[in-house]
Amino acid sequence: MFLFGSKKKDNSSSSMDAIQSANTATSAASSSAKVILSKAEAGLDRYIVRLEKEKKINLNTHRARVFVVMDRSGSMDHLYRNGAVQDVLTRLLPLALRFDDNGELEVYVFNRTCTQTAPMNINNFESYVEKEILGKGYGPTGGTNYAPVIKETMCNYNDGSPYPAFGIFITDGENADSDLTDMAVRESSKYKIFYQFVGIGNERFNYLQKLDDLDGRAVDNTAFIKVADFSRLDDEQLYAMLLEQYPQWLRAMNIN
Repeated sequence: MFLFGSKKKDNSSSSMDAIQSANTATSAASSSAKVILSKAEAGLDRYIVRLEKEKKINLNTHRARVFVVMDRSGSMDHLYRNGAVQDVLTRLLPLALRFDDNGELEVYVFNRTCTQTAPMNINNFESYVEKEILGKGYGPTGGTNYAPVIKETMCNYNDGSPYPAFGIFITDGENADSDLTDMAVRESSKYKIFYQFVGIGNERFNYLQKLDDLDGRAVDNTAFIKVADFSRLDDEQLYAMLLEQYPQWLRAMNIN
């Protein structure tokens, strides 16, 4: 006899189907991340060989602390949800595996404020965005300020380390704090910190395009590239763009 004249529905089968489906999706994402990483590592190796052959720049034994600054303003939401940010971070990880003193890509996310998240490494990269950004409540929201994260990274990497810091700063929109950012960049130029700004999408990025001509700096410690769609660049092209001005800054700072 069933209470209230109805049989309780058995949800065990549908629950198992949902679990299996989730596990399959996770496995597929993990496999995809491993393929992306493997291809990116090979692309970076090819570019370093070509850089030495064609421009006599040797980065084979170079050591640097590598970090990425990732925009998490509201307009970035679809790029976090569709896997694009995960793919980009995975393609940047080889820079840390190759150059970083501890093999970790340090990650900062920002909107009007900034937060340093767990470092990305070979052990957690496969589901990094899901677990360490979205899963920790750092999903996209709010507006865009550059100065807070520049100040934060400047403080973190101005610590007497023998290694320079190479930062990749990814954003899809103009900032609302140009004057404060100018001041922060001028201050950062005194230290062993290089910022490679990357504008994504269709924004004009007037401010970032002017930043290379910013006066009052000890050295030019910034570069800017615009990438409408990362997925359209092969790995060797990507690294060529990211590393184009970095060797010049190393020479200006007398860093081997």
